[in-house]
Amino acid sequence: MKTRTTRKLCSIRIAFGGLPALLVAGCAATTTAPDTQPAATLSLQLKSVAYYGSAMRGTGVLNFQGQRRNFTISSVGIGGTGGQNISATGKVFNLANLSTFNGGYRGVSRGLTLMEGKMYAKLTNEKGVVIYLTGDTKGLATSGGVQQFQINLTN
Repeated sequence: MKTRTTRKLCSIRIAFGGLPALLVAGCAATTTAPDTQPAATLSLQLKSVAYYGSAMRGTGVLNFQGQRRNFTISSVGIGGTGGQNISATGKVFNLANLSTFNGGYRGVSRGLTLMEGKMYAKLTNEKGVVIYLTGDTKGLATSGGVQQFQINLTN
């Protein structure tokens, strides 16, 4: 026969066990790209470390008007703990020419990685370019919060 304390602990575990999934699902809904045709697509690989503050660094490929252009991406931010590798794809909107792709982006992201997981992000720069990212993660980390990204084309 379960004691009252044991029942409470089981109820708490059940209630909070699904919380990370709900947070990730909720963020996915707010960072989902529109159904319209994007101006470009991209893929990237990032490494992330966080302990309340966070940092990411990586490389990617932008596909724009039949051209493939390499870029670097780095960020600093607030929120998250742990370390993870991220492999993501994205849709880019409001990109009229390559010169508007470079620069600083502000972003909001959320994800959970327990060996393998998912991440979702929306990045916006001062020129109006918007990037929606969806990715797979590996490691042990929680991520979420506000980040400042720097993206630069390399070729």
